[in-house]
Amino acid sequence: MSEKALVSFQEGSVLAGSANHLEVILAGVLALVLFIAVLLMRRSREAAARREMELRKSLENAQRRLRSSISDTRSMLDQQVSIVLVFDRQNLTLLFANQQALEVFGCRDTEDLSDKIIMKPDAWQPEPFTLLDFEHWMNQLKTSGAQRKEWLFSGPDQQGLWTDCFVGNTVFEGKAARILSANNIHRYKMDRVADSIRNRVLTGINAGASLESTFDSLCKLAEVRLGNTRCQIAIYDQQRDQLVTMGASRFARELHSQIPVIPVRYGSTSIGTAAYTRKRVLCETIKGDHQWQGYASAAEALGVDAVWSEPVLDQRGQLLGVFSAFSGVPKLPDDEAIEDMTTVVSLIGLAIERQAWRQNLEAAAASERFIRQLGVDLLNLPSDSGFRKQLRKVLQRIVAHYELGELGIWAHNDLTHSFELVVATGSEVSDSAEEGRMPLVVREEILEKSSSTSKPAYINAQEDLYPFIALAEQDKPVLLLGIDEIDEGDRKLGFVTAQSRYVFIAQEVIEHLQVISTLIRTVLLNRRLVQSLSMAMDMEKTERRKLESELSIARSIQMSMVPGAGQFKEKYRNWTIEAWLQPAKAVGGDLYEFIRLLNGKAVVAVGDVSDKGAPAALFMAKTVSLLNLLARTHDGDLGKIADDLNRELCRSNDSCMFVTLILCVIDLTTGKVTWLNAGHNAPLDVQSVASPAFLNLESGPPLGLYENASYAISATNISPGQKVTLYSDGITEAFNAAGEEFGDDRLLSLGYRATLEQEGLLDFLKQEILDFIGQAPQSDDITLLTIHHHGAEL
Repeated sequence: MSEKALVSFQEGSVLAGSANHLEVILAGVLALVLFIAVLLMRRSREAAARREMELRKSLENAQRRLRSSISDTRSMLDQQVSIVLVFDRQNLTLLFANQQALEVFGCRDTEDLSDKIIMKPDAWQPEPFTLLDFEHWMNQLKTSGAQRKEWLFSGPDQQGLWTDCFVGNTVFEGKAARILSANNIHRYKMDRVADSIRNRVLTGINAGASLESTFDSLCKLAEVRLGNTRCQIAIYDQQRDQLVTMGASRFARELHSQIPVIPVRYGSTSIGTAAYTRKRVLCETIKGDHQWQGYASAAEALGVDAVWSEPVLDQRGQLLGVFSAFSGVPKLPDDEAIEDMTTVVSLIGLAIERQAWRQNLEAAAASERFIRQLGVDLLNLPSDSGFRKQLRKVLQRIVAHYELGELGIWAHNDLTHSFELVVATGSEVSDSAEEGRMPLVVREEILEKSSSTSKPAYINAQEDLYPFIALAEQDKPVLLLGIDEIDEGDRKLGFVTAQSRYVFIAQEVIEHLQVISTLIRTVLLNRRLVQSLSMAMDMEKTERRKLESELSIARSIQMSMVPGAGQFKEKYRNWTIEAWLQPAKAVGGDLYEFIRLLNGKAVVAVGDVSDKGAPAALFMAKTVSLLNLLARTHDGDLGKIADDLNRELCRSNDSCMFVTLILCVIDLTTGKVTWLNAGHNAPLDVQSVASPAFLNLESGPPLGLYENASYAISATNISPGQKVTLYSDGITEAFNAAGEEFGDDRLLSLGYRATLEQEGLLDFLKQEILDFIGQAPQSDDITLLTIHHHGAEL
């Protein structure tokens, strides 16, 4: 190798060695740098870990403090007496409700309150207190500041709940929120509303507002005070003795459609019971309550289950109406509710009495004019035959003016010691007598047994006096107003009877009738005076024509007291009843009677009074009058008729007169007959299938002799084709010119021939008897009555 090449090779080797050494140094430096960097990174990571741990601890401490703060905040809000609601500021979602809010709205927790009240539109009150109105009001709040408003929420029972609300912005649990704080001012608002309604009611009562509008306001007042109730007022109709439901509210109209009237009696709903007892009745639940039997469906339709009823009474304790509060759920009122009900009831009574006072004042003025004119008309009544007709017209005006049912005037008869009906509005006295619709005479002792007549009193259907004075067919009480004599103590000149068109007569009408009774007293006194003068004139004429008048009047009295005036014939379906009476002198004591009863039966009688002439005729007239009265009064009961008739004939019978009487009651449908014989001749029985015979009837003593006499009742049957003859002893004891007596045998023999007589049985017997007597003077009164039961319809 050349030197040059060697030098070059050595130089190259030196350079290569230097390069390798540099690389090693660089590698070491790089490793050192890397080591230092790793060391620094490790130290950085450890510092970061320490910092992270410190931050985590700080966060945990902060979260712990936050939770404590939230718990403290909720606890603090729960302790507030005010209602506190916290809403999200963006969408008004309910975030929190304190315990007071949950209790007021009746919810379990915040979610329950949000679902049932806050976020449920139907649960809110009507405009302007709807959910949209609430959201609009809340959104009016600015970023800062607060606003206040009285707000009407819905309570747990869907009733309004007034609150005084403050709302402002806040942060709640880290969220932008709005907090609402509200005080319950519902009682305060209700008191103000109640005061306003009460003042309006008092103003209306004073101004004469209608009862219906006043009642509606009072019901609203009660509903405000009681809460969750519907109230109604029923006013008392005294004449009909029932409650009439009133009111223009929806509930009042629904109640009236279901129960328009409520009878005032125990058990007729708790409302009728309160009216009947005049005491408060609290019905906790209608279901199963005996007082609501028959009305349960109506209560269900109305949606009520509890009723509290309070009677409305005036200052004298008289019933005016009933106030009732209805609840949809079973419950009883507390003391405060009862006090509120009492206050409302007082206002109801004030309204009713105020209106009654106004009406009475107006009615008093009208009645004063009416009664003044009545006095003029009563004093100007005619004294002739038109007296009853004109008096009846006056009574009809009274009935129409006071809306009565019937009105009658009774006057005392000193001769009969009884009270006679002078005139009645329903019908004339004569019409009533012919129809047998009502008794026309009241004996003094019957009136004395009744309740006192010194003041107006009601006579009920259960009292003995009632059937004698009732002027209407319905069993309505009769108001009796006595009319006293002048300076005669308790003696009665007469009395007035009145019956309501409904049940009872209003008290103010009774007071007016008392005044009218004093006017009628003058009428009766004038009538008695006229009758006395008339009687005096008749007596003067009688003295001048004593004999002629006595005979004529006596005969007229006697003949007018029997049907047909001595010649009688009546056909009814398949029956023919005929009678003939011929006195021996101008007057006599024989009688017969035929009285048709309303029950399809008829009373038939033939009698003979002891003695002859005028005394016998008068005794006969009394017997016939009493028989007519008692037959209808006792509805054909022969035992009662005979007992009462005998007792009346024995009374004041100083002359010891008596009457023999054969009585029978015929069932005109079946032909059954009951008989009673008081010392009279046995009837003659004529049949086509058997021989004629006298009926074998047990006989008692004549009437008018013994007060305690008893009489047997017999029963037979008058069959189709059968004929029965009743007669007086003037037939069997009749004499002809030769002095022969007609006798029982001759009468019995006529019975054989009578079987051939299809018609005119009485004419046949009458002609045979007259032919027998011939020109001989009639020795006694003759009476003949035949009963013919035909086999087929006439």
